[in-house]
Amino acid sequence: MKKQVLYSLGSMAAIVALLGVVKFLQIRAEIARHSSFSPPPVAVTTAVARAAAWPEVFETVGSFVAFRGSTLSTQDAGNVSKVSFQSGAPVEAGQVLLQLDTSVEDAKLRGARARLDLARQHFERSKMLKTQSAMSVATLEDAESQVNQAEADVQSIQATIERKRIVAPFSGRAGIRTVNEGEFVMAGAPLVPLYSVDPIYFNFSVPQQVAPSLAPGSKVTISVDAFPGRSFVGQVTAVNPQINRDLRSIDIQATIQNSSQELLPGMFGCVELSLGKEPQVLSIPATAVSYAPYGNSVYVVEHKKDSSGNPLTTVRQQLVHLGQRRGNFVAVLQGLHDGDEVVTAGVLKLKPEAAVAVQGSEPLQGAAGLEVQDT
Repeated sequence: MKKQVLYSLGSMAAIVALLGVVKFLQIRAEIARHSSFSPPPVAVTTAVARAAAWPEVFETVGSFVAFRGSTLSTQDAGNVSKVSFQSGAPVEAGQVLLQLDTSVEDAKLRGARARLDLARQHFERSKMLKTQSAMSVATLEDAESQVNQAEADVQSIQATIERKRIVAPFSGRAGIRTVNEGEFVMAGAPLVPLYSVDPIYFNFSVPQQVAPSLAPGSKVTISVDAFPGRSFVGQVTAVNPQINRDLRSIDIQATIQNSSQELLPGMFGCVELSLGKEPQVLSIPATAVSYAPYGNSVYVVEHKKDSSGNPLTTVRQQLVHLGQRRGNFVAVLQGLHDGDEVVTAGVLKLKPEAAVAVQGSEPLQGAAGLEVQDT
């Protein structure tokens, strides 16, 4: 009985050992099969890093200001008798916009003119009598003085009437009027704003370090949130000769053509001021950069051969030191060389030494940063 038990145990141990050996061989075969497996190449697009001249610019913000602008008012109080324009309509220089009631002044003017005519007639008779030695010089001078006084009265009343006629001092666009016909207005009360916006000014400030590079005629490029994807080009027309003592900045004024009158006073804008220098930089598409806290990097494409001599395209991760960004491109200060091919699409699927299949290359139009704009 004891021998049978031992025999059974020995048989079971042999079976278990045999099964273990078989399973071991199966696992080793699977490991050997998978060890030779390589994932398919990752499809990517690439671009070649090229040296390009980037004009040196300074970026800041500012506001648009009317070429000419004022809020019209009256020097005298009175009732509005006539409004000769529509709110928001274009007006011409010299156009009468509002008229205050001048009925009292008109009556005074007629009386003053009558007195002037009488004074002139008296003066003419006095001159005739003087030639006949029938009148003294003092009487003649008194008659001439009365004529001068009457003329002054007429001119004074005419000036009062003119002050009650609100005339456009320049051509532009009228704003929204604040009065209506029949309304009484006080002296100095604002009546209507008037602005000329073609061309239009853009005011901004720059640090004193930029002052040596400034000069009238420098190019500016302005972008406005109201018109995404567009830019407006102008030039510097005025540089303040004094630097702000508190901010250590200098005020600049640029002029921009605005024939369509899209740009309005008070609009906020971002400006790029050309400083006249064009240093050479190495530029790549911004999509090629993997941004990380420990450092920014790109994947550089390498063309080589595998152990069998077949062509193999892989990538290596390269840390880079970045400079300015212009539109869709960024300058690389360190880490790359002119002619290096970098991955621009498919970056997230890559790891160092991964095999890739280049599907196409991106052209570098706009690498100078002038043609491509942020949206």
